[in-house]
Amino acid sequence: MVACIVAALVAAMLPGSAAFGEAQKYLIVSAASTGHIAYLKLPHSGAPAVSDGQAMKSLVTDGLVFPQGIAVDEYRQRLFVADTNQSGIVMYDLSANGDALSVGTKKTVASGVQVRAVAVDGLGNIVFTDEANNRILKVTNEMIAAGQTTPIVLYSGNNSVQAPGGVAIDNYFVYWLNKQNGTQAGTLFRGQQTTASASSVSMLATNPKCYGLCIAAGNLFFTDASQNLYGINRASTSRHRTYTISSSFQEPRGCVYDGSSTVYVADKANNAVYQFAANMEPLETQQMTKAVDLEGAYGVAIYTDVS
Repeated sequence: MVACIVAALVAAMLPGSAAFGEAQKYLIVSAASTGHIAYLKLPHSGAPAVSDGQAMKSLVTDGLVFPQGIAVDEYRQRLFVADTNQSGIVMYDLSANGDALSVGTKKTVASGVQVRAVAVDGLGNIVFTDEANNRILKVTNEMIAAGQTTPIVLYSGNNSVQAPGGVAIDNYFVYWLNKQNGTQAGTLFRGQQTTASASSVSMLATNPKCYGLCIAAGNLFFTDASQNLYGINRASTSRHRTYTISSSFQEPRGCVYDGSSTVYVADKANNAVYQFAANMEPLETQQMTKAVDLEGAYGVAIYTDVS
């Protein structure tokens, strides 16, 4: 019996083994230019991906036109996709079997709006941006269950919502980026999710036109149109100091935190996803390391198999 236990412990520590029941993670990436979504199985150890020539595997190969933002509800095993050419958001059930990740039938969960970015909170609610109409919208988990696809308007038509792009959410706040007048009116904003009102909105940063946004522990990271990745600490309730984390990109777009120590950033022009250690203190310049190649990489999400 003792020998069996020792053997199991040794096996758990071998490369490629899931140590002590650690959940398997997958990096999911949308490719807007090719209309598909792919995934990469991450190391069991929780370490970041390694650029060793490993190719991404196809997850969604048809039924999408121009998928950009993506988000994963790990608890409910759902993938949400913002497809700008289909006027809404679609959802797929996710399932893992060994090394393979697969999706179920496509389901529309938000309709009648052109969406480029989407985020999901721990309660299963999704928030997304309507760039053309200057709105921040929401569909609750209860609405998804009931098949109600007309979104709720959280914020609309004021100086804090001007061509909104990237969006992020926790269980209390929604954060978004504005693509217009960022250096004058503000780029990054935060508002309450449950009791949305103009008075609850705070401007956090002023930068040129920005795209992708993600929450990583106590920080927010966001990308601009051409080469930069920025970071701010989100603890303060007033305007934050913005740090340039990297200027090595060509067209950075989506970013995502793996929940442990790594942030992944898609670079559309470089046809790749890059990674860096996010557990820095204080915020400072970081070296970007290529995680994987993918043509037209745009949106990124992490799925943790908790089944």
